[in-house]
Amino acid sequence: MAVVKATINLQALKHNLSQVKKRAPQCKVMSVIKANAYGHGVLPVAKALSESDAYAVARFDEALFLRQQEVQKKIVILGGVYSREDFLVCIDQHFEPVLHTLEQIQCLFDTLQWLGSKGEQKSFDYWLKVDTGMHRLGLSADELNGLSHQYQTLTARFSPSGFMSHFACADEIDNKLNQVQNLKFLQQYESFSKVNNSDKLSLSMANSAAILSLPDAHYDWLRPGIMLYGVSPFAGRTGKDENLLPVMTLSSQLIAIKQLKQGDCIGYGASWCCPKAMTIGVIAIGYGDGYPRHAKAGTPVLIQGAEVPLVGRVSMDMITVDLSPLQAQEKTAQVGDNAILWGDGLPIEYVSHQADTIAYELLCQITPRVSFEYK
Repeated sequence: MAVVKATINLQALKHNLSQVKKRAPQCKVMSVIKANAYGHGVLPVAKALSESDAYAVARFDEALFLRQQEVQKKIVILGGVYSREDFLVCIDQHFEPVLHTLEQIQCLFDTLQWLGSKGEQKSFDYWLKVDTGMHRLGLSADELNGLSHQYQTLTARFSPSGFMSHFACADEIDNKLNQVQNLKFLQQYESFSKVNNSDKLSLSMANSAAILSLPDAHYDWLRPGIMLYGVSPFAGRTGKDENLLPVMTLSSQLIAIKQLKQGDCIGYGASWCCPKAMTIGVIAIGYGDGYPRHAKAGTPVLIQGAEVPLVGRVSMDMITVDLSPLQAQEKTAQVGDNAILWGDGLPIEYVSHQADTIAYELLCQITPRVSFEYK
């Protein structure tokens, strides 16, 4: 029986973390393992990244799951939390939420004051996020200024432990907004720390792209995401160009070989027709497994070390490929041959480009019927 398999190379994951540390050995590393570790499996990935200084997730439930699985390392919740109940769990479990709205901050203050009224004086680590130009999450400069004055009336235990922002265009190395955002980040921090006498906050700005290309933005904490999984954040480049190793190899099997005549059309819609007599292979994978439905004809698949191009539409369970490149190398395809869709020997960046998407999406959309194997 053909089995679609995602093989996760944990040694490659550790190698990629080492590359992060080489870029900025003076910094701490907050490894981003949100969205089930970008589709790789959060628990095995967390264990493999044990040399990280902290983990970062997007949502409260992700952090809670890690604690329930006895992961004890510092966990930062990038999306923060929004209720007293969740703040109380954060305090109890030593989560560090990132607060990016005044409503969240007010909820935290109310929670701590409610605890104080019950005689429970709790300290609490959290991060403030400021908007420096992405205009998605984060306090504006005006909101931060108003908050700074409010802080003067509060006790030291309300003070954040960290201060962060996020680049909008770090994957575009020459984009001028990168320097604008970095400057705004420093200006907002200096203004905040001056008013609140809090010059010991940890600073974090650099995602994967900034780690690789913006050393001025490294600061105290790095937040590597996609580069941990062996993928370049830059268009036109692959993980290999950044000295990264692919972590996921997605593979299946050749389940049929067909000899077709000139003019024979393949698959739904009969949208691709043979320009000559051809040998066509059928591979057991499709959008039901997470392979991109919109991958174009010509998208490479690796069989016996040769790239064979996708032809016809991607269906739910199958794709079809032109096997002539194998014949040109005097190789003979056999039913049962292993087919690599991306990973070892075939950069996922090539596939995402052909599907008009990004590697992040391909990794995250692997479906539950794919079998995972960890090495």
